[in-house]
Amino acid sequence: MKVLVVTGKLAESLVREVVDCDVLVLDIDIAAFITPSHLRNYDLSDYDLVLVPGLTAGNDWKKLEVEKGVKIRLGPIHAYDLKYVLERVEEIELSHEIPACRLIESIKAEEVKRAVDEIDDFAFEVNGVKIGGSTRMKVVAEVVDATKLSGEELTRRIEHYLESGADIIDLGIPLEFEVEEVRRAVKVAKDLCDVVSIDTFSIRAIKAGIEAGADMIMSLSTENLKALEFIKNEVVVVVDRNVERLKKLVELARTRTERVVADPILDFPGVVDSIFRYKKYRELDSKTPLLFGAGNVTELIDADSIGVNALLAQIAEEVGASLIFTTEASDKTAGAVKEMKIATYMTKGAKLRKTPPKDLGFSLLVLKEKRKLPEGEFPKDFTKAEESRKFVRDPLGDFRIWISNGKIVCSHEKLTVVGEKAKEIVDTVLKENLVSRLDHAAYLGRELKKAEIALQLGKNYVQDEELIFGIYSNSLKYRK
Repeated sequence: MKVLVVTGKLAESLVREVVDCDVLVLDIDIAAFITPSHLRNYDLSDYDLVLVPGLTAGNDWKKLEVEKGVKIRLGPIHAYDLKYVLERVEEIELSHEIPACRLIESIKAEEVKRAVDEIDDFAFEVNGVKIGGSTRMKVVAEVVDATKLSGEELTRRIEHYLESGADIIDLGIPLEFEVEEVRRAVKVAKDLCDVVSIDTFSIRAIKAGIEAGADMIMSLSTENLKALEFIKNEVVVVVDRNVERLKKLVELARTRTERVVADPILDFPGVVDSIFRYKKYRELDSKTPLLFGAGNVTELIDADSIGVNALLAQIAEEVGASLIFTTEASDKTAGAVKEMKIATYMTKGAKLRKTPPKDLGFSLLVLKEKRKLPEGEFPKDFTKAEESRKFVRDPLGDFRIWISNGKIVCSHEKLTVVGEKAKEIVDTVLKENLVSRLDHAAYLGRELKKAEIALQLGKNYVQDEELIFGIYSNSLKYRK
């Protein structure tokens, strides 16, 4: 395939450095500003494909493609990724609207997801959810103290978990509860999702949950074996740290139902011993689905849950788990359900492809980049930045900025603007003529962008305070 790469003058040297094909350098400095009109007078008939910069999305490249009779498609956003794209250019159909780098990742992710979802080897099925065998681990998301929540709050949390990718909703029942509250919580959950579990050692709660329609019971042990008499065809999760005793409990539970899950219990501290328990149980019983309680770890460690979940999911996959349990009981584990759902596709996709869980189109990278782009050239002549301590109040008034209900609130005495992006709020403020000083406008842009980043990452935002990034904050940054 003969390819022509189109770029601007400033990116020419980098483009020629990374590609081994024809390059057309247009008379324009910034490649992102290239439009179809810049190419209209060029003869492109010698080429099978013309790659224009990814940041030119939004232009009508399809129309120009028809005029020229040559494929004109978006390349990557950054010239550095051209080599990566050209290696795959004959494998995929590039887009007029989506930059090639993002398109390739999305295609890879879709291929992995399709392959994982097509696995049909399972132990049993619950309302369409396949459990066990070689299927993807299913995410069990616990609503802690579910019976203490109002119907509205319980609904909100369940809907959040489902939107995040939970396969099974687990209702945690506190030690003190009313039977009617158990029934109410199960009914609320059953109206929203396919598979509902209740998590309790109480025989009364188990009986009430089953009567209300619960599909799965956590946790059956030597202490509440009498609850087996209420089991019809519900899934039963049997728990014990003694693997020989656990196997006997599993066999006992099978006298009531074939849908049994074993949980050797993931302790923290004590992860290593727990993992050996899982491996030992799997050696004794190769068929019974296992539950892996990852939430026991993420809630008890002051580390970002995203990396912890990625590693725990890989460990769970390697010990043969079929269900992986998590929760968002604390602020620091917000987003854990979504993280775990992605991790289950990464680990199962890696197993199918016999590779590590990388380069699958899925990723749990948030603060770090998979590929670091080259930095721009450092200038020889420059003016060192100097912060001004001078403050002059804008005669048009001040702004208060905060986050509420997943939105940025920007309040002025004349108008309150609410949005999710800094730019849309700034554009509205400028349209309404609420700022008159350049320094005030610059300040507003800085603060709103901080608020936007905080909103995206689920971090605290306080006006005029720096965002806190732990060891990567300026005051704690590691310096070589």
